[in-house]
Amino acid sequence: MINLVKLKSQCRLAWAMLKSAPGFVAAVVATLSLTLACLFVVLSLVNSYFLKPLDVFDETRMLVVEQQTTYQDNSSSGFQSYQSIVHWLKHSQSFERAFMINAAEQVFDNLEGQPKEDVLYVGAEYFSLLNTPFVLGQGFALAENFEELDNSVVISERFWQTHFNRDPDVLGQTLHVAGGIGGSSHTIVGVVAEQFSPSYMIASGSVEVWFPTSADARFFHNEDWQSPWTNTFRNLKLIGVLKPGVNETQVREELKSQIDTIKPEWLNNGGISDIQPVTTLYREAELGNNDELSLMMLAGALGLLTIAVLNVSTLFFSRALAQHKTLALQAVLGAKRQTLFQSLFLQSLMLMVISIGVALFVSVWGIRLFKVLAQGRLPLVNSLAVDGNLVMIAIGLCLLLAYVFALITARLVNYQALNSQMQRSGKGGVSQVSGRTVKVLIASQMCVAAILVSFSMMVLGKSIETINRPLGSKTDNLYFAQLFQANNQATLAERYDNIKHYQSVLQNSPGIKRVALGQSPVTARQNANTITDMEGNSSIFFPSQWVGPDYFDLVGSNILAGRTFSEQAIRGEVNELLVSVSVAKWLQPDLEYHHIIGKNYKGLEEKVFEIVGVTDDFNHPKFHDESFGRHIWWPSQPWSYMFVIETDDNVQLTGKQVLSLLFEANSHLTLWQFRDLAQEYDNLLYMSHLTVALCGTLAVFTLLLAAIGIFGVLSYNLGLRRYEFGIRMALGAKKSRLIRLMSKEAVVPVLLGFSVAIVMVLSGYYAYKAQLSHWLLMEWKVQMTAWLITLTIALIACFRPLLILIKAKPMASLRSE
Repeated sequence: MINLVKLKSQCRLAWAMLKSAPGFVAAVVATLSLTLACLFVVLSLVNSYFLKPLDVFDETRMLVVEQQTTYQDNSSSGFQSYQSIVHWLKHSQSFERAFMINAAEQVFDNLEGQPKEDVLYVGAEYFSLLNTPFVLGQGFALAENFEELDNSVVISERFWQTHFNRDPDVLGQTLHVAGGIGGSSHTIVGVVAEQFSPSYMIASGSVEVWFPTSADARFFHNEDWQSPWTNTFRNLKLIGVLKPGVNETQVREELKSQIDTIKPEWLNNGGISDIQPVTTLYREAELGNNDELSLMMLAGALGLLTIAVLNVSTLFFSRALAQHKTLALQAVLGAKRQTLFQSLFLQSLMLMVISIGVALFVSVWGIRLFKVLAQGRLPLVNSLAVDGNLVMIAIGLCLLLAYVFALITARLVNYQALNSQMQRSGKGGVSQVSGRTVKVLIASQMCVAAILVSFSMMVLGKSIETINRPLGSKTDNLYFAQLFQANNQATLAERYDNIKHYQSVLQNSPGIKRVALGQSPVTARQNANTITDMEGNSSIFFPSQWVGPDYFDLVGSNILAGRTFSEQAIRGEVNELLVSVSVAKWLQPDLEYHHIIGKNYKGLEEKVFEIVGVTDDFNHPKFHDESFGRHIWWPSQPWSYMFVIETDDNVQLTGKQVLSLLFEANSHLTLWQFRDLAQEYDNLLYMSHLTVALCGTLAVFTLLLAAIGIFGVLSYNLGLRRYEFGIRMALGAKKSRLIRLMSKEAVVPVLLGFSVAIVMVLSGYYAYKAQLSHWLLMEWKVQMTAWLITLTIALIACFRPLLILIKAKPMASLRSE
């Protein structure tokens, strides 16, 4: 009871002490709450990536199966064929439950506006293994039977809201797929709740409609098309739950033996020499390399917190000086050293509770903002929250920081002098911070700040490089439209006549300047194909696209050697191919790129294509680190009707307008895709622009905190030494002499901390350059500019306190004393 009363008394005293220093409280709370809020947002991401269990059946036993395909001397990993995935699903003995999955897009022509949506083809186990919540209905029947077509379909809650106005009788209604199989009609059996987060590894988690695997016409129940072994898909995967006691090594061995049982089917099929299973834990596959990004963000946030803690430490130095008389009075009244420390700790704890509380409140809104900015661009974004793990971390930080700041204050207090404090002039109760401590504080803040700014500039440099890299195509005033006609029985020659007619109609429409045949590669997804030389040597996968003869001129892509496609190639009478400079150099590394003209390579459907031209590289913003500008161009034969449309300035084009313009020519056309290429390009650069903004803000905030910290340390120290400087000036010391003295005490630690930081940055960057190249880029001009600005701001922070002190005339302090 006595202890409780004592504690309440100490709490009241601590609160009264804080209320008497509102400026000190505001400075500490503002500095720490903003810094901690940033840290908590990042920690919520790290928590989701490393600590928080995934909302799936059993992530420790769930594996994602992909394949590595070897073509002579080259191999490709992460692109799967239907044959291998289906064979593994049917015959593997390692999984107790499994399903296959692939992404696509479909047009629903019985809905208003014929919307095109992202869809998934999944096995029935998908919904139970991913713990899918339903608003209405359920998933597919668990009996997986590829031989029988299942016409069920599941829709998302957003799709239900948009197209059915949340009709409670939606179950049993029909969705009609344009150009689908089995009559193209599918019966709605379930509505997935909005809070469900689909697997990010598949099409970045974008899905509105789920079909059964057997409805996937790319492989099943399609008499007109048999997918070859070389037709592979990035989003096609097998996901399974391991049987108890089975490990990854055993799974790979079993899957390899299974695929080898049908080796005659795939060996030398399109140049394939080997197929190996690739297995990845579900969490690892879901995160990709974004876990590395979260750790880099955490490192930045911790660096920022370090600077903030050093800054707040200087405020506590000043606070110790301000309250030494109160401490002396407590000592006279019999307070022991432990009691005095408890009083200091309670003050620090109260400040930390307020700071942490404000930080948690701000972080809730910060997390909401982060979700908006990162939705569809980072995995597990929907799981970010201020949960129990984050609250426990906050409590731990609260206690740790309170103890650290109380300890800092306590170390400045001369307890032996406190009892005689009231009989003396007030000096001696608080020890002056040693010159060594001041130098350590300055050097450490400079070092941390320089490291943070340097790595921020490297991340920023990588993003700026992406933004400034020539795309290899114009995008302003350009649009892409793809149309098709369901159940079109026209021959290729007839389709060619049709597409030329449609092109003419669009060309002669008001506001449209030019129209070219083909498909723009300015898109978030990428096609890739291999080609094989006449000796049987297969290439790596090259990004590819189908374009017409007038495409290159319209988009401003230069043909550096050779020519564009002939009309005969578009009509399918001859097989021609164009390649980018980087592809030509990859195929013939010892020759100039123009020597590739006239060479023959096997390509699509094992046909022999003649290379007739070499173009500029196409530098896709999203895939450049994988493709390095390599691109191949196939002739755009009119199996569907694809156009790249250039409009006059200030003319906006929509998909409905394109359909309306072509309605008289063919009222049965359906719009499959429509994209504003300028908007699409901006979307591809979105994360780069966001990174530039965040890194720039981090660098500015870091410099601001570091400058305030250095200024605060020196201001505090010089304030305690004002009598010394007054004596020096009274004895004739000039301003230049005092500046030289300050240079030794402040500039040297700044330069030392800066030098250590540069050494650490350069050694770390070059030691891990290969691993960091995806995120960081050393742009020397940017880096040198950042270093110069950092050093200049630090030096200004060093000399500013001295100039203020000199201006205050410290000799006057001696006369007043």
